[in-house]
Amino acid sequence: LKLIDVSPERFEQLVTQLKWRLEEGHGEAIYKVGVSNGGNLIGLQEKDLERSLCTLKSMASNLDADLTILRCYTARNQAMDGSKRVAEVLIRRIPGKKELLHLKVAVLGDCGVGKSTLLGVLTTNELDNGQGKARLNLFKHLHEVESGLTSSISHEVLGFDSKGNVMNYSDSRTAEDIMLISSKLLTLIDLAGHQKYFKTTILGLVGHAPHCFMFVVNARTGLVSEAAKMQLRLAMALKIPLFVVVNKIDVCSLGILEQTIDQVNRFLQSICDHRSYAVTNPGEAIVAASNFCNTRNSLRITPIFELSCTKGNGLDLLKQFLNLIPIPCHDVQIRSESCHTEFQVNETYHVPNIGVVVGGLLNRGTIRENDCLWLGPYENGDFDCVRIHSIHRNRSPCHTVQAGQIASLAFNNLNKEKFRKGMVLIGRDTKPPCACLIFQASVTWLSSGKIVNRGSQVCVFIRNIRQSAVVKSITVENENVQIQFYLKKQPEYIIEGNRIIFRQGNVIGLGIVKNTVPLLSEA
Repeated sequence: LKLIDVSPERFEQLVTQLKWRLEEGHGEAIYKVGVSNGGNLIGLQEKDLERSLCTLKSMASNLDADLTILRCYTARNQAMDGSKRVAEVLIRRIPGKKELLHLKVAVLGDCGVGKSTLLGVLTTNELDNGQGKARLNLFKHLHEVESGLTSSISHEVLGFDSKGNVMNYSDSRTAEDIMLISSKLLTLIDLAGHQKYFKTTILGLVGHAPHCFMFVVNARTGLVSEAAKMQLRLAMALKIPLFVVVNKIDVCSLGILEQTIDQVNRFLQSICDHRSYAVTNPGEAIVAASNFCNTRNSLRITPIFELSCTKGNGLDLLKQFLNLIPIPCHDVQIRSESCHTEFQVNETYHVPNIGVVVGGLLNRGTIRENDCLWLGPYENGDFDCVRIHSIHRNRSPCHTVQAGQIASLAFNNLNKEKFRKGMVLIGRDTKPPCACLIFQASVTWLSSGKIVNRGSQVCVFIRNIRQSAVVKSITVENENVQIQFYLKKQPEYIIEGNRIIFRQGNVIGLGIVKNTVPLLSEA
């Protein structure tokens, strides 16, 4: 890419190309200046590089975007000529001009590895005191503060402006302030690590639709518990991008650290074809982010970071990586006006002077204030019509929610008893939806050598649904296993294509719903 003496016609063509790149990247793009059309690093003289960057900056300004130089380096095949250089730049839309970039990162790992502490450090810019001070703001319950164990699903936000600067709770900012001044917003989903809260962790995996996983490992102990290994297996089986953070490097020797990293590498190789990639400098962080969600490569990489929440080692590299992570291509959500709206209810509250408030994820479509939606299913499988009074996102009022976003919806004059976790809100542009008790799924086993039998009872997880079910039948054809489940408690809204995870003790399987039996048909 060389942008020198560009004619007005050529400039308009380049702006159109950049606009397309920004749309493809949901508001951001990384350009390499000094690369041939064939992808070779040919490099540019210093003066030509400056003029090309100036042209690129003008192109970005035309589209209400900022340009930030990530790094400059000598072209590899021009090593003998140090005057020829390549520049990598980030182009990102300015806040308020377009829809905010939004990335959901779920945090996994064993208990005691410092997941909540790490999120506390990232969102406040204050290092931990070694006693867990940084994690206190993330805990919801008193018993979490007393035990130091996360037992519920909590959310925090971390923002980046158009130039890549970190926007967090430092300088007394609120979540609303962070959202207003950020071009890219990360929702950090803190999941439980202890074995006894494993059901809550699985619900977070399937119910919050994260774009990627951050798996945290204790540098001193490594992968020791079966719960942590199962979390890693589940994350890989869901085929969602993952990176690893080796935490607490300040409390272990270099030899122990190398053993831990080697253990993580060997375990990753045993369960998937991912190649680990150690990130030790800013250039490697850029390479890791650029290839993190690249599905064109048959061999994906798993970036590994080493850091300390008390000393601050590695935090800047992790922030740089989070700033540059692209929205995964497979997660392009349907936001068409004609799209069938589906909002899943994850939490329910009663707020004084406001009424019933539900929190959850919009899977498809768009929701606006005063929209009328179908709510259900109830115990008899029915759906009722309800009207949305107000909407909040990231603790800030808004008028619209789009697919893939987490939001809270308030309703007037409704009884809280009508709402429960696991319900959905469906657009009124369709006929009343149908619930079901019976559905069939194509499944695979994560527990080698362990399967469920006909008539056994399992716990199923589908989106925001967690319920006991009975295995009615099992059909095996070659390597294809089909299981028919019967929900024990009440009907649920399940559709073809939903991902399912089911568990019976140490036996865990996952799959895709292939068909459902509508409640009326069962009768």
